[in-house]
Amino acid sequence: MTTYEPAQLARELGYTNEQRPGKVVRDYLRRKYLDHTKYQRWVLDEVQAADVRLNVPPNL
Repeated sequence: MTTYEPAQLARELGYTNEQRPGKVVRDYLRRKYLDHTKYQRWVLDEVQAADVRLNVPPNL
């Protein structure tokens, strides 16, 4: 099973100059997954990564 981290998905979506890599993705994840334990690392599966790709607009 392939896993993804927010910074990896953010780069894929074109967010390469963020001060905190992956923040745009983490912000989306925090709104969607309210039950995620605060300060725990985000490790996403294929389904969650696909959801991020669909719902976080690319930075063109």
